[in-house]
Amino acid sequence: MVRVAAFGVFLVVLHLGQPIVIPILLAILIAISLSKILDLTEKGVPYWVAVSLACFAAVTVVTALGFLTTRAATDFALAFGQYRGDFDRLQVESAAWLWSQGLGIPAAAVEHFDPAELVRGLAVPGLTLAVSVVSAGSLVLLITVFLVVESGSIAQKLRGTDRLGRLDVQALRSAASHVQRYLLIKTVTSAATGLLVAGLTTAIGLGHSLLFGLIAFVLNYIPSIGSILASIPAIALCLLTLGWLPAFALAGGYFTINLLIGIVIEPRWAGQETDLSPSVVVLSMVFWGFVLGPIGALLSVPLTIIVRMTAEQSKEWSWLAMLLSSPRSARG
Repeated sequence: MVRVAAFGVFLVVLHLGQPIVIPILLAILIAISLSKILDLTEKGVPYWVAVSLACFAAVTVVTALGFLTTRAATDFALAFGQYRGDFDRLQVESAAWLWSQGLGIPAAAVEHFDPAELVRGLAVPGLTLAVSVVSAGSLVLLITVFLVVESGSIAQKLRGTDRLGRLDVQALRSAASHVQRYLLIKTVTSAATGLLVAGLTTAIGLGHSLLFGLIAFVLNYIPSIGSILASIPAIALCLLTLGWLPAFALAGGYFTINLLIGIVIEPRWAGQETDLSPSVVVLSMVFWGFVLGPIGALLSVPLTIIVRMTAEQSKEWSWLAMLLSSPRSARG
């Protein structure tokens, strides 16, 4: 009972400490991903060269994502006023169709809806979120650089012991290796999804392909529903500006991309690295999303992999590791 209460307190601390916890978690996962570059030292590359390459990779990736996101968002904001006429037309047509079907209350609601109020309601929170993302990104980058620089000394300290408290050091290394490979696979599949979405929106003639490609790239890290969420803004804008048939074509294109990458390629490629039950993947997304917010949903699978592999080392929590594992592991 005491352990359950302690676990509950721990979750409350994580939830309340999101401004501090999230940048640290992001930095640790990025540092784990970059540790592959540090393995070049085993092939004769000087340590300082490997560390410099890892730090340069971290700065390049974070800066590039920040620049591309800012540019795409700015372009869309500048073009937003052009869509007012399309929205007014769709609003009139939708209200007329609802009246013709005898749906007076929804029709009246559509007629009196003012998009300007929605824009004003989203503007201030959007600017606040943008500032917080930039500041958080700077903090994440700073912590990542320090972790990469200190990784050599940390590794030397761990080589001198077999256990870290009650945890097997080798198990921690194995968990880090699994997370590293999963993040690599997820990054490749997410990048492929983003490129295909950018090409699809360009072929449809929708515009803002960079923005929709970035949205698909980022949200693809969220298991199960991320790709669905990424398709909603593009399909809505396509319906607004190009009409029903292009919107259906775009929806079909999104479905094909998600089917090919999210259902056919990615599970077969990343399944052995995650070794998680499909239901656990969905539940972990909900759980970590509640504890850490949207970033928790993005990081749900890596965090659950670490929890599962850590629980395997404890007799008291081995049942949890078994519940989290895939049916393939349970049969084995």
